[in-house]
Amino acid sequence: MKTINKLRIIYPIWTVISIFSLLYAPTFANETILFKFGQLGQIVVQIFQIIVALLLYKLFEDVDKKQAFLLALFGILGVPFSMMAVIMPEASHLAAVFWGLWLIPMGTLIIKSKMFPKFIGYLLYIGSLGYLGNTIFYFLTGSVPSYIEFLTVGEMIWVLWITFIGVKKKQTI
Repeated sequence: MKTINKLRIIYPIWTVISIFSLLYAPTFANETILFKFGQLGQIVVQIFQIIVALLLYKLFEDVDKKQAFLLALFGILGVPFSMMAVIMPEASHLAAVFWGLWLIPMGTLIIKSKMFPKFIGYLLYIGSLGYLGNTIFYFLTGSVPSYIEFLTVGEMIWVLWITFIGVKKKQTI
């Protein structure tokens, strides 16, 4: 199966599990089964993160191998911190550094590849500021303003684009 088709299947599953495990499940008391499913979901999401990082490397390696390597590297380096966040939630702010850093080469590759609209690449640059701002605000003030988290909406647009639209068709001359 082509790389893009694998991403079109994995991304929505990854996103749904992420939303459940990071936003919904933590609202339950520590001893509920849904909370435990949320913790398990966070672990599953990190396995998906590694797979997605490697698939994106494969998708973009012909565009710019160095940027594709950085994308995969940053995508994978955030995994240990995200796994730590299952038992120590503050570690998610450390993971956010790598979540932000991986969006920079991803944005660059999207712009350079011409497989996707350039605006998505620029939205990912803005998204990187959201994740990096998350970490900075958390460690300086102890909280993260909602407008900082809103900056990451570009990543959701990317997920929706790749899932429902995919790549641009190559024009034949």
